[in-house]
Amino acid sequence: MAILRYIIILFAATLLTACYEDFDPKIDTRPVLCLNSLIVAGEPIEVEVTHTWMFNDKEAERNHAVRDATVTILADGKVVGSAYRPEEGDTITIIAESPLYGSATAEVIVPYATPIGKVEVTPVVTDIRGGDEDFFHYGMLADITFNLNIELDVNDPAEIDNYYRFRYSEFSKRYDYDGTYAGDLTVSRPECFSLGQFIYDAEPIFKEHIGVFETVMGNDWSESFLFFSDRQFSGRTYTLHLKYTGNTFRVKSSQYDESLLECGLILSLTTVSQSYYNWAVYKWNADDGILGNLSDIGLAETQWGYSNVSTGAGVVAAQSSTSYPVDLKDFLKKYVNE
Repeated sequence: MAILRYIIILFAATLLTACYEDFDPKIDTRPVLCLNSLIVAGEPIEVEVTHTWMFNDKEAERNHAVRDATVTILADGKVVGSAYRPEEGDTITIIAESPLYGSATAEVIVPYATPIGKVEVTPVVTDIRGGDEDFFHYGMLADITFNLNIELDVNDPAEIDNYYRFRYSEFSKRYDYDGTYAGDLTVSRPECFSLGQFIYDAEPIFKEHIGVFETVMGNDWSESFLFFSDRQFSGRTYTLHLKYTGNTFRVKSSQYDESLLECGLILSLTTVSQSYYNWAVYKWNADDGILGNLSDIGLAETQWGYSNVSTGAGVVAAQSSTSYPVDLKDFLKKYVNE
């Protein structure tokens, strides 16, 4: 397969570099307004207004902010102030006008958050360290390594196209080096719980954006791409299979403190606008896709950026989120010396 991959690339290079001709792209290079905004349900709207610039304009590249622009925000057709907090289902329109760069508009519907259904968590211990001698010296001792298998149901609403982004984060108590719980300290303090490796290949839907060509050419990895659509399960329930390996819980305290066992994950299911999803897919194609790689070396057409702004510059997107806490306290209590 590797030999085939290189043969295809060399063959394509021969075809594309065998001859050349002069051409005039006749592209309008006048700078235009660029709008960028990620609208979050329940939070004030922030809009970044800049302008486009040519790649060889070093001065504009350093500072392309637009200071003279006026921005108008409409919610369902009505002008709202800067303190307005959009609600799910709102149609948000952003209009920017500049005497120098003209005007730009964009519109997006704030999606409704999709509820998280049933969640099943299966922890599997892979290693436990410690012994009776440590038990007598410390009131609380644990050094546990374990895997987490999680199944999370996405209850997709019917009669509408939905786009999603999955995210996760860990939470844990922090304690001082002498074993005394220290509350909310700086990040430099040790944490009881440390999340291990997220196994990207455990859930195939994260790769739905990858085509056959990328798979054949070996560009089918993308461990940071956690967007997906409902095109495979519209109006039904889909179960995400999530796996984390090499997670650790370590604590050594002179006194038993059950609050130190309060740790786990926050699983977030974010419903995103189509514009956000389209931008994410474009970004992946440009950075990791085979056509993006070939365009970097002149063997494919340039990957033009995605935009839903009237000027063709910038992205206005929206999102709404739901979350689910995975509490590991009860699981860990079985393995901690008291």
